[in-house]
Order: sequence, then C-alpha cells, then structure tokens
Amino acid sequence: MSELASESSTQSAYVLRHVTDVHEHGEEVRISVRALPAVQLPGTPGWLTGEPLREQGVEVEMPNLPRELALPNVEDEPFEVRISLAGPRTARIVIARPDARVHHEDATWLGIVTDPRPDAAKLHVEQNEAGVSVTGPEIRVHVGTHPFALRVENLRSGRTVLRTAERLRQVAGFPMAPPVLADDRGTTLHLELDTDEDVLGFGEQFGRLVKNGQQLVLRVEDALGTGTGMAYKPVPVWHSGLGYTGFLNTGATVTADVGHTRPSVLGLSVADEAIDLFVTVSDDPKVRLADHTALTGRAALPPLWAFGYWMGRCRYHSREEMEEVARGMRDHGVPCDVLHLDPDWLVVDRLNTDFIWNTERFGDRREFVAALEKLGCRLSVWELPYLDPASPRYAEAEANGYLVRRSDGSTAAHVRGTPTPDGRHRALVDFTDPDARAWWQGMHEPFLDDGVAVFKTDFGEGLPDDVALADGTPANHAHNLYPLRYNGAVSDVIARRTGRNPLVWGRSGWAGSQRYPGQWGGDAESTVAGMQATVRGGLSYAMSAPGFWSHDIGGFFGPELTPGLYVRWTQLGALSPLMRAHGLRPREPWEFGERALAVARDWIRLRYSLLPHLWQVAAESARGGWPVLRPLALEYPTDPVAPGLDGQFLLGSDLLVVPVFDDGLDTVTRRFYVPAGDWVDLLTGAAFHGPAFHEVQVPLERIPLLARVGAVLPRVEVGDGVRRTDDLLDAPWTLHVIGDADGSHELLGFDGSTTRVEVDGDSARATGVQPITGTVVRHGC
Repeated sequence: MSELASESSTQSAYVLRHVTDVHEHGEEVRISVRALPAVQLPGTPGWLTGEPLREQGVEVEMPNLPRELALPNVEDEPFEVRISLAGPRTARIVIARPDARVHHEDATWLGIVTDPRPDAAKLHVEQNEAGVSVTGPEIRVHVGTHPFALRVENLRSGRTVLRTAERLRQVAGFPMAPPVLADDRGTTLHLELDTDEDVLGFGEQFGRLVKNGQQLVLRVEDALGTGTGMAYKPVPVWHSGLGYTGFLNTGATVTADVGHTRPSVLGLSVADEAIDLFVTVSDDPKVRLADHTALTGRAALPPLWAFGYWMGRCRYHSREEMEEVARGMRDHGVPCDVLHLDPDWLVVDRLNTDFIWNTERFGDRREFVAALEKLGCRLSVWELPYLDPASPRYAEAEANGYLVRRSDGSTAAHVRGTPTPDGRHRALVDFTDPDARAWWQGMHEPFLDDGVAVFKTDFGEGLPDDVALADGTPANHAHNLYPLRYNGAVSDVIARRTGRNPLVWGRSGWAGSQRYPGQWGGDAESTVAGMQATVRGGLSYAMSAPGFWSHDIGGFFGPELTPGLYVRWTQLGALSPLMRAHGLRPREPWEFGERALAVARDWIRLRYSLLPHLWQVAAESARGGWPVLRPLALEYPTDPVAPGLDGQFLLGSDLLVVPVFDDGLDTVTRRFYVPAGDWVDLLTGAAFHGPAFHEVQVPLERIPLLARVGAVLPRVEVGDGVRRTDDLLDAPWTLHVIGDADGSHELLGFDGSTTRVEVDGDSARATGVQPITGTVVRHGC
C-alpha cells in the first residue's frame, strides 16, 4: 500500500458518507450528512476514505490489495441536503455545506428559475434505519443513511428512475463513482446508468442526439462553427429514457460525462460549491418538458410575420443594395417578410454596438424602414453587447459604471474567446445593473419607434471569468448567465415599446433561454456536414430549451455553396420553426441558377401555404412549453429506435420531415424511419406504415414529407400575388384531411380567435372568425 499511498491525490476531496440528522422545516426536509476526506489512487479507478476497508466494500482477500491508506490531514466536513417539491412530479434536491449561499436563496436567485413552485404539492416524510423518504403525489426521493445514497422513484410506474452510483466498483471493490464528491474544483454527482438507458439533451450540441459515450463541457462559447466541439447554447437539462428529466439550477460550468469515463456512470461535475438539482418524473417527456418550462419560463407566441421567409447576408453595404434585394424577391415571385441588416448599419462596426446609425450608407432610418415596407419587407437589425473604445459612447458607459468590471473593480473587463480585428479590447455591458440595462434598452427605443421589427442578438459568449457584476452574482456563475440576461434585456424592451409579443434572433443561451424566442444555430459550415450538425443541434436544443429555434439556410461560411446543397438546406428551412437564409456570401435564390431558384421558390411558397398549420403548432408549443421542431423520441418515448434518430424530425406531432443531406443535383436514395401508425407523403401521395424503415428515391425537387393519418392540416393558397404573411391574413383556409378524421376540430386564427370546424366527408362547416372554405382535401383515402 505504501507505494500507492505515496502517489495518491493530495487535493482535498470529500465523499458524502453518513446521514447524521433529519428534520422538517416547513415545506422542506433538511438532512445533515457527514462527509469524509477521501483519496483517489493513481493507476487504479476508485475512491477511498479512512473507514475500515470492509465497511467500504473493498475485497480484502484480493492478493494485490493495498493494506494502508494515506489520507489528507483534514477534518470531516458537514454537508446539508435539502429536499422540497416544486410540483407533484418534481423534486428539488440541494446538496452543499450548511453555509453555502444556495441554502439561503430562493430558487430564482440566479434568474434561471422564474417560478420555484408552479404547482404546489404537499410532501410526506418517513424515516427508518435504512434511510429517509420524501414523497410527493407522483415522486419519491429516498436518501440512504449509512452509506449516503440517493434514489428517485416514479410512483405512477413504480420504477426507480434515478440512483446514485455507489454500487459500481472495480475488481478490488474500490467505489468508482461516489454519490457526491466535493473538492477544490467543485461538486460532482455520480448517477448509475441503466443497461438500456439513453440520455438526450444538454442543450445545442452538434454531435449525436444520444449523448451516451460523450463528455460535454457545458460552457457558453463562441463556438466558431458547428464542428469545433464547443457550443453556443449548452443547457444543463437532460432526459433519461428511464423516465426522468434532470435540471441543474446553476450558471457554473458543468461537465457532463455520459458514460465516457465510466461506461455505466453519468457524472455531473459543477464548478461550484453546490448541486442544485430539479428532478421531474413521468413516462411522457412532453409532460416533463411542460413541468420544466413552468419552472424556467415559456416563450410567448411570436407574431405571424416571424414565421415567414427571412433573407440576410453578411453584409449588405447600403440602402440601395437592400432595396434591390427586396425588389428581387418581388420580381422573382418569392415571398419574403424580413430583410436582415448585419453590422454595416453602424459607423464603428467591428465587434461594437453603440446604436449610432450610419446615415451615409443607409440614409434616414425611418425613411429606410418605410421604403422596405413598401417593397413588402420588415427590417431586422444586428447587435452585440460589446463596446469598442473607439466608439463615442464608450466613455459615457465607462463614466456611468455601465460596463462589466474586473473582479478588483479597477478597469472594465475585456471580451474573451472572440478575437478582435484591430487588437483593441472590447468591453461588455453589465445587464445586472438596472441603470446599465435601462441605458441599453433606451438606445433600442428610437429604432423600434422607427419601425425596426426585430434585433438579431448576436454574440454574448465573451464574458471573462474574472469579473464583479453589479448585482453580486458569483463570478463562477456569471459567464453562462450573461447571454440569458442580454437576450432578456432586448426582449423586454421590444415587448414594452411595441406592445406585442417580442422576438429576437439570438445566438448564445443557457437554461431558460427558451423564454426569449427565437434562437438560431450559429455559424454552420456550408457543407453537408454543417447541415447535418445543424439538425442535430436543433434536436438536442429542443429537449433542453424548447421553443422557437432555427438556423442559417445554406450555412454561414466555408466552401462555395453548391446549388444542390442550397436547395436541400432551403427544403429543411421551409419546414423549420423559423426560416432564414443567411451567410457570408449571397443567399438569394436567384444566385444559384434557374433550377435552384424554381425549386427554392416552390418550397418557400409551400411553407407559406402551411402557415395555418404551423400557426397551430406554434401556439400549442407556446402553451405547453414544447419545441416546434421535435425529436421522434419526444412523441414516441417507448419506441426503442426513436432516440437515435437525429437526421429527421417532427414538425409538431403530425408532420414527419426527412431532410436530404446531399450537395448534388441528382436523384438520391434516402432511407428513413417511420414511427408507429399510418402516414402519407404530402407531395407524392405514397402511403407508409410504421414502425419500420423505408427507402425512397428522392429527386432534387422534393424530400419525404409525411403527414400522420388522422391529422387535419389547415392550409392556404399561395400564388404569384402573395408577397408576405400580411397577404394571407384574410385568405380562406382549406382543410387537408389525412385519412379519416371526420368530427370537430378547433383552430386558432391568425387574429388569435378560435374557430370550430365540423368535418363531414368532403365538406367542412366553420363557426368563428377565421374564414374556412367548405372544401376538404383528403389525402390517403
């Protein structure tokens, strides 16, 4: 033993081992736990305390077992576990030393949780020699006393869905994954992965949807693309196929080791003094997402025009150039609702936003917005939360204390992670300072008054670690919370100034970002791999921050975009929650040849024709706290194939979308999975039955787009005269019925009113404001 002991870890580490006291405190149970010093032995996995080896479960008869253990010369530490209910299915489990700040704050203290108890539930406590059980209407948390362990049960199913990993050991019996481990780097929770347990989520991750085998560092970064292994919008929310959703209420960096280091261990390491874990149980992940978004906020339904086609480029350099694009949309018969203007609207425009409008390039702002409006387009304007010292507003911000300061308060903090083009630093606005927030919001107001429709809230990933925020947010939480606060500030001023539901187009995010729609997938490469990564990122984000997400059609950078890939990405975009084409180079449909223009125009018009149905899905998602773009595992949680499907998705629950990942113009073979039931291809009329894999030949002009038999899809006619969503407001809807779906259906009109429709054979009778044609179009009959 002596040789191994001399090489053992000298870092102070503690393992929670023994419950010493339990008492109820109002609607909370407080459990005192004794944590023992522990060491990790080099060259062999496992942790040991100074307790007798047999008590720790070590195999003392092993011939090569070390006989002595050198422990750090430190005292035992007290910890406290607090358990409460946030609803009938949700428990909050907080683990930290008794004096930790988290024990003395409401769950909303970081700004992630918006309602700590959205559905009040009474807890019941039972205690015996083996442990303590805290029980709610549908959830039970069991705490083992000697040794300390956690287990969570779904009372409806009677199944244990979460348990700590104390049972997992190596050959000599050393515990490989203590339930809770605390050291100088933070706190780690080790959970045992079941033999068939798939884990999904952790935000906008661009790798495989099932995270088993991956190690993810959840830290907001300027990811510099979708293939770097970094993430713009990591989220400490995950779903287990056993039937629970976990959410770590923290702004600190989280490392999620999903069976990567230890194949049967989910290790969650938080760079903080505490584990603040919400666990929601249900066999239905949509129920769990609804409960999670009740905690952390839901997106309001964006305005109808947000669901139209957006066009942008990095960069349009003048008013004349943008007006030419708007005229091009009209002349080519391509509907378009929004034109986006990247940084050229600024005078000092390199990683700087000071809201000084460039009249030399774009003239009077109000007149410019009005000119675009006459051409059928609203204006979207780029911003980021950084200030260049070259800006005349930098001195004002610094003098008033509006900038994030270094931890010693001496000077403004400098953006990290994004290189500056000129070597000057960039400072960041401190959104935790009410005066700084109001100053930033106030500079948006003249833009909104002039008719600017939406702000693209770019960047926000660059807060350094060595900072002191005005509201006292701990520095280790500040970095990941910065984009949440940034997007919230802009979203709030839009709502307040315009009186409508707000919309931003945000790149960075964290837990809770779903309440500030929308988000897009960042700077994808203009390759098939970039398109594939984009879909994976959207599906992963949908399971963690559900709402309104999209992407740049064509990708943002990289090789010259081929006409074939442009068309395939446009087809994907037409069936995404929001639809925007954008990149370093032109993305206008006529830039890719006559065939690409014709196909892209058809798909953009198809999207507009489906807007009545998409409106229903969007409203349902806003009400329920669900994503619009959905992994199949969300709707078919008992299908063993569904979790691994990250190359196709559902738009709502009734449309199955199968993107084609190809950059050529030729017909390709596409293999895809059809979930349980009968489905009909809306474009070909072909029938499909699931669950089963199918293979079809797909020309450039189409992709597999399947509708579920039993669905009723309201649609609208889109011809040459439709320039934008405003042209559809009074247009009658036609009901497309898939199979036999006679009966009563409730539809939300574009004006927010409810219309009830009775379908009988080939006719429909409507009661309400929204005009519905009496004609029913049937598919698959």
